[in-house]
Amino acid sequence: MIELTADTLQESLATPRIEKDPTDNLILSCILAHANLHPTDTKVFLSANTKEFGTTEILEALRNSGVDEYFTHTQNFLGWLQSQSTL
Repeated sequence: MIELTADTLQESLATPRIEKDPTDNLILSCILAHANLHPTDTKVFLSANTKEFGTTEILEALRNSGVDEYFTHTQNFLGWLQSQSTL
């Protein structure tokens, strides 16, 4: 569960990475904040919303926060997840 904090809400309002969709911008801010709180964990992101989340700027922000993989299809994510359990 990713917690919505006052700091994350303020960050979302101050840094509109997804200007045309404040809800997606808030979601992204929560994901980035959560990812930064867990620097040693393996992190991936699954969303078919490539219009907002698939831009170069957003992918770079995710990578900079330690999100290693971005999946646009559940099947691809499940394949990746299954491959992780065999390591």
